[in-house]
Amino acid sequence: MGFVFWYLGNGAEYALHPKSVGIYHREYFVGFRQEEVSFATDRIMGNLKAGYLTGIQRTDENGDIVGDYDAVFVGANLIFMNAPLGSAGWSFGIGPGVLSSRIYNYTDYAFTLNAAVVGNLKGGDVLLLLQNIGYGRVLPTPELYVRGMTRNDNFRFGPFLRLFGDRDIDGGFIFSGTFSILNMRVSPSLKNALVGMSLEVGPLTFAYDYSYYWIGYSTHRIGFNISWGRQKALEEKIREHERKLEEHERRIASQEREIRNLKGKIEKLEGQARTYARNLVKQAEQEEDPAIALQKLEIAYAFDTTLNVQRRIMALKQRVVDRKKMSGIRRVEVLMKNGLYSDALANTLLLLEEFPDDPEVLALYRRVKRAVESRKNAENIKRKAEKKYSEGKLERAKKLIERGRYVEAARILNTLPTDAEKIRLMKELREAAQRYVETAKGHIKKEDWARAKYYLEKSLKVYPLTEASALLSYVEGKMKKSAHLHYLKALELYQKGDIVGAFAHIKEAYLLDPKNERYRNVYFRLKTALKED
Repeated sequence: MGFVFWYLGNGAEYALHPKSVGIYHREYFVGFRQEEVSFATDRIMGNLKAGYLTGIQRTDENGDIVGDYDAVFVGANLIFMNAPLGSAGWSFGIGPGVLSSRIYNYTDYAFTLNAAVVGNLKGGDVLLLLQNIGYGRVLPTPELYVRGMTRNDNFRFGPFLRLFGDRDIDGGFIFSGTFSILNMRVSPSLKNALVGMSLEVGPLTFAYDYSYYWIGYSTHRIGFNISWGRQKALEEKIREHERKLEEHERRIASQEREIRNLKGKIEKLEGQARTYARNLVKQAEQEEDPAIALQKLEIAYAFDTTLNVQRRIMALKQRVVDRKKMSGIRRVEVLMKNGLYSDALANTLLLLEEFPDDPEVLALYRRVKRAVESRKNAENIKRKAEKKYSEGKLERAKKLIERGRYVEAARILNTLPTDAEKIRLMKELREAAQRYVETAKGHIKKEDWARAKYYLEKSLKVYPLTEASALLSYVEGKMKKSAHLHYLKALELYQKGDIVGAFAHIKEAYLLDPKNERYRNVYFRLKTALKED
């Protein structure tokens, strides 16, 4: 016998309604009827059923038909749960039941114990029923039912297994979905196939199920369920959620319109950026200094990635590198020719630092080293070369500072021992870092947070100012976390020729959305052009 979950034994899905009453009529094969009433409160589930069977043939000891008789049965039980029905998580219940039947002139009865485990989980629910564990004039047949259901939008799907007694087994799956105003259910199993539907009208739910058993008979079940109290409040909450969902969908539609407008603006600005890039390419073609032409082409390459620009960049890079390398090699050759071995070794070390993997530079270094080691005063030459090498690095740092490349200068100075000249140059770097901070403050006043962050980070790379660190934390807290807005600002600044400002914003767009190929490409191209770390 069952309770509120009684019909689950046939593979159907039954929804629990806190504080509800259901009334159902069931017809099996000819002459078999059953009436059923189920009810539930927050923690109690109950079920009462009664049925009868007419026209049962009565035979004698020889198997001859001697008449017919009727049979009736009544069953009732309760389940007490440790948590409210419908609540999230796991709940457990147990309760008593009674069964009674009269066949012809013989009466049976039994007292039972029934248990339930219900799990309302995030992705679905689990149900386990153990019924008819008891004792009476005739032992009741125990039954175990296990079911799992997943939730997916308007559909639910899951398997079930039913063990009846010690021999009978049934299993299959349940599928339910909402189509229009009807909730449809299909449940094929080893024993039968069930099709059902239900319709909700206010607090009333009307249901109909049809089950066909493979042995040749069918079952009809029809009835209704009425809910009130807590269930009614739950339905009102659902309607409120639906209203909020509609508002959310309207907001999404509005945002989609904004996105379409933004895409149009981005496409327009990207066109302007490509035009600016093509103009830079034309300027590079007329530029006599290959280093300046290369810088213009690298900036243009952010939005003009044609094969022609790529080839010209590669050719100019090689030309600039070769010219610088050959100039250094010739200088060393002249020093060697004039017997200035310490100067030659110092310049070779500087050249090797700049071109560590170049075969020509490596060959030159080995030749100069052999020449130095062949001299009687080789150790003295090496000491002088080491001193001149440090002086050369100081000179290089000084030239970088004069050209405004403070980060590179700071990197070189950090590798040198402290002396008066280094202290003087570090002071200049500190002043440069402070100028970056002042520039950042100007952008903070205009609430241009990306550029303020760029100059503060630049300042800290040049010299570790406490003020820069504090302002950087403040600026990062104020920055808008929107990648496409930073990209939009980068486009605006690029086509106006403000490459540093464009880089500051494209860097933020890339950091916020590093998987975006467009942001990533523009960021790394501008980073290469500006020689940023």
